[in-house]
Amino acid sequence: MTRIVLLLAGLFSAAAAFPGAPLATEPVRIGITTVLSGPTADRGQSEQYGAQLALDEINEAGGVLGRPIEAFYVDNACKTDIGVPAVRRLIQEQHIPVIIGALCTPVTRAIEPVMQAAKIPLVIATSAGQDFVDRSGVGGNDYLFKTIPSEVDIARGLIRFLAAKKIKTVAVVAETGAFPHANAIAMAKAARDADMTVTDDETITPGETDFTALLDRLKAGSPQELLIMPGSSTVGFFRAYEALGWRVPISGRFDLAAAVAAAPAFADAGGLSNVTSIAVFTPLIDRPEVRDFVASYQAHYGLTPTQRSYFVFEATYLVVDAIRRANSDQPAAIETALKTTKMSSRLGGTYTPDDHNHAHTPLFIVGLRDGKPAVIATE
Repeated sequence: MTRIVLLLAGLFSAAAAFPGAPLATEPVRIGITTVLSGPTADRGQSEQYGAQLALDEINEAGGVLGRPIEAFYVDNACKTDIGVPAVRRLIQEQHIPVIIGALCTPVTRAIEPVMQAAKIPLVIATSAGQDFVDRSGVGGNDYLFKTIPSEVDIARGLIRFLAAKKIKTVAVVAETGAFPHANAIAMAKAARDADMTVTDDETITPGETDFTALLDRLKAGSPQELLIMPGSSTVGFFRAYEALGWRVPISGRFDLAAAVAAAPAFADAGGLSNVTSIAVFTPLIDRPEVRDFVASYQAHYGLTPTQRSYFVFEATYLVVDAIRRANSDQPAAIETALKTTKMSSRLGGTYTPDDHNHAHTPLFIVGLRDGKPAVIATE
């Protein structure tokens, strides 16, 4: 059984958490900061589940350095005034040599200089921002590593897919908010860099229900493809798309299953046959390693894994692989090993970092096959 210690308001020792546990072999410790309270706690729980699954597998296989591996969690509540002190406790009181986190992008940004000053590696498994890449590695923070694709990676992957379809004109639509806005900027730039014309760049206000004027403006530019990041407006947008009768192909970043659910009769009639979405992970990936992960996750938790579950699962393996290759659980040795990793990803490819300590895993184009979402291409 994996040993996991949860640190919230205070700290307690592994011995207190596991009375009667043998102390002859001191565990190797790693830290994980995520959101375990508040309105988005389910996201942090999915990360915790992914890490726990990896740790269970690793410990059942004998641990690392001949020792069990133990995770110390801190709840950052997606608040910097909680997340920063919590990470300081991991560093100063528990002497954690490497941390995975922090899910919540503002907290990730806030703890970044703390980790750099302490010279302890921070592995960013779920905060997508390109700004972390730009500040990492050469000329920046040598202790910052990023495993999940950034919005720039994702935009370039999607544009490569569209370029292969000979798309020359696109319109960009995104819900307001930091995440969709960053994706919209990246997609518009990637399109222009590929010599595509961006005919329009529009925003959707959360809660908006009437998309008639928006779709009319988009239609006036005659784009060959819409690139959308509709967020919470996915259902409303696709219902309006169905009602308008405009059959311009759609791609972007959104939940294709939600689009189908918004207009099931329309989907059944083939109205969404030209709709695609790009993903960094989906349980639909038809690779044995991914199928095994999905089946194991579902067996353990009765849930379908998310991209957060998956990338923290692999980040946990990545950290343990670095400790094994370094033959040490000291921060400097782990940092050096992370820079030279070539660990395979279950998605395909490896986590080999570039000069900015950023790995580039495959991206997946999801479309409809026989009326159901499926991976139709890999970028």
